[in-house]
Amino acid sequence: MRSFRVPFHQILQHTTLGEGRRLIYKPPHQANQAFEVSVVYFRAGYAPSDYNDKADWEARLQVERSAAIKCPSILTHLAGTKKVQQVLATPHSPHLKRFLPDEKKAAAVLKTFAPIYPMDKSEAGLEARGMAQDPATASRYVLKPQREGGGNNVYRQAIPKFLKEQPEPHWPAHILMEMIEPPALTNTIFRNGELQRGGVIGELGVYGVCLWRNKIDGQMHSGVQEVVKNYEAGYLLRTKGDQSEEGGVAAGFGAVDSVCLIDI
Repeated sequence: MRSFRVPFHQILQHTTLGEGRRLIYKPPHQANQAFEVSVVYFRAGYAPSDYNDKADWEARLQVERSAAIKCPSILTHLAGTKKVQQVLATPHSPHLKRFLPDEKKAAAVLKTFAPIYPMDKSEAGLEARGMAQDPATASRYVLKPQREGGGNNVYRQAIPKFLKEQPEPHWPAHILMEMIEPPALTNTIFRNGELQRGGVIGELGVYGVCLWRNKIDGQMHSGVQEVVKNYEAGYLLRTKGDQSEEGGVAAGFGAVDSVCLIDI
């Protein structure tokens, strides 16, 4: 399977949209050859710093308008943000029912969520602001921006000081989430070329695959036409020392681990 790595600032130079919105790529070292792109996997594009100028944003738009499968598409990308998690998980949120009309199922799923609050001036946001600015209650929470990959969160007692140093209009760019307090475990981690023994915390993430076809009205996507695939695709267990608040593997805070199932 042929693959190419192309930074955002080169996409417009080397790609065009052909008939049927086909994304055509002409490698600079093979100018006489053209390849139709079937899948675009975004290795970057998750942080504002990945878009340096207007051309980078236009490059993302060109990819989104194409018929290539995007991983993730902009809608999937936005659906995975912490703000959407907050909208679904804020206590007494009515929005989960849009996706789970059965009230009993919606209530059961809502119980599995850690409480997440906005940091705006809504009723829930004002409640969150009060908890975040009070050191006594902030110790139970983590403040998260709309970022991925680890190293961006503010934890517990550091939250009030962080907020004092930020302009208040920037506060709504974060969500406030109640910390998950896992049971105490002891294990060994192989990290940075050495063995580390002691208390650890494991974080289990379950992956899913969803592939769908969109209805097209002119150049606009007007909704999901057909769900082609939708299934569970495995898991990732990451383990970190219990003294570390951050857990990102890519950022170097955690280590990839395997699950050991026991009968209790």
